[in-house]
Amino acid sequence: MSSLPVSVYLITLNEAANLQRLLPQLAAFSEVVIVDSGSGDGTQEIASTFANVKLFHRDWSGFSDQKNYALSLCSEEWVLNLDADEELTDAYLAALHEVLHGGAYDALRTRRKLLRWGRAPRDFFKDDVLIRLFRKRCGHYPPARVHEKLEILGRVYDSNAHFLHHENLTFTQRIRKANQYSELKALDKFAQGKRASLWQLLLIFPWRFLQCYLLKGCCFDGGDGLLTSMNVAWYHFMQYAKLWELQKLPSARKPSEAAPVPLASVQR
Repeated sequence: MSSLPVSVYLITLNEAANLQRLLPQLAAFSEVVIVDSGSGDGTQEIASTFANVKLFHRDWSGFSDQKNYALSLCSEEWVLNLDADEELTDAYLAALHEVLHGGAYDALRTRRKLLRWGRAPRDFFKDDVLIRLFRKRCGHYPPARVHEKLEILGRVYDSNAHFLHHENLTFTQRIRKANQYSELKALDKFAQGKRASLWQLLLIFPWRFLQCYLLKGCCFDGGDGLLTSMNVAWYHFMQYAKLWELQKLPSARKPSEAAPVPLASVQR
């Protein structure tokens, strides 16, 4: 059977457990480009056992820059971006084939369904709607330290198909991730000229908690929903707390807008 003429690209850091699930699923693709930023858990060893994987090392330079670099290494006209903790479904693969062979579109936009330890949370959050498959020449990532967003210039096909996001993180890992992401987000906000007020510091935590727990329905997810609401509120509070701190620093100690911020452990 001929391989799919699509380059899959991933950025990784300590993703051995996730790659053991994902990479066998990608055997039908012509190549899988992995840019690793220094894993120490066997990620590189696992990746090197798959014939279609091309493994590269690059020190961490921020989400958008790292993904643009991985994208530049892809050799096929069509590319597919995945995170190591994601999984393709049969419905997604069918939509991929439809766009790939139809010739009328330049990108595929679908839904991403969240699973935590194999279970969908019982809440009112909507699935993410994302573009992951596109013609290489039509997409790039504008500069961003975190929550990078792909920009597409071309025709986009919208599908109800979905792929899966396995967020198998302990609460400790989720808090650590929120702490890291909030620092990167605060730096982005500061570089954009945004500032935090005392009222925001006072109100952001209770507002985000109530919004998540009551308005978004996390209250129906038991203790897991309570932990999720606390984590979301903590993430947003830390964004503004760190932004407040940045704007109070003396000019000589303010961070350079161009300086990348390394991410030490959990990436995404």
